[in-house]
Amino acid sequence: MTETAGAAPRASRLAVFCDFDGTFAVQDIGSTLVRRHAAELRPVLWDRYRRGEISAWEYNVAIFSSLRVTQEELDAFLRTIELDPGARDLVSWCDRNDVLFCVLSDGFDHNLDRLQAIHDLHFAYEANHLEIDAGRWRIEPGRADPSCFCGTGICKRACIEAFRSESPGATVVHIGNGRVSDTCGAIAADLTFAKDTLAEELEARGVPFEKFETLHDVLPVLRRLCEASAAQRSGAV
Repeated sequence: MTETAGAAPRASRLAVFCDFDGTFAVQDIGSTLVRRHAAELRPVLWDRYRRGEISAWEYNVAIFSSLRVTQEELDAFLRTIELDPGARDLVSWCDRNDVLFCVLSDGFDHNLDRLQAIHDLHFAYEANHLEIDAGRWRIEPGRADPSCFCGTGICKRACIEAFRSESPGATVVHIGNGRVSDTCGAIAADLTFAKDTLAEELEARGVPFEKFETLHDVLPVLRRLCEASAAQRSGAV
C-alpha cells in the first residue's frame, strides 16, 4: 500500500477499499486515453481478451505500450479529470472516524500522484507503475496474482487478503464499477457497493451488493457500520 506523505498504516475495525476510474473519479482515465490514441487497436485486443487469448494485464501492456503520449500531454489531460461528488467527503469521513481508506486502482501510480496534487486530496493507494520516456509508456504490475481469475496488474482480492492477514476481524468494504478489475475484490469483501458493469456481473453471479450512484450514497451505510461496531464494543465492556 502506498501511503501519502505524513500518513501511516493503522489498525482499523472498518476498512474501505475503493476503485478509482469511474468510481472515485468520474472519468475512466485509461479507457479515455485508449479511445483517443489507440482506437483502432482497442477492438482487436479486446476481442482477444474476450476469447481468453490474453489476460487483462496482457491487454494493458499491449494497448498502453502503443500510446505515444508525453508526460506533459498526460498531465494536461489529468487536469480535466473530475472526482466523484462524494469523493472528498468519503476520504474526510474515514480520516475523522479512524477508518482505513485505500484506493485500489488497476491504473497507474503517476496518475494518482498527480491527481492528489491537482485536487489537494491525499489517500493511500495500490496501483500499477508507469514510466514515460519520450512519449513511450512502460508499465509494471503492482500486485498481480496469477492464481486469481481477474488477470489484472492489481489483484484487488490479493490486496484485501493481505489487509485481512494483518487486521483479522476487521470489516472490509469494497466500492467499484468495473467487471474486469473489481469483481474479485467485490467477492472478497464483507460488503460491496457496485454500479455499472460490476453490478451486472455480481447480479449474474448471485453475489449480494449495495447499489450506488455517487460516493455520497456510501456514507450512510458506513456510518451505520461504525455505530454498530461501537455498540458491540460498549456492550462487551
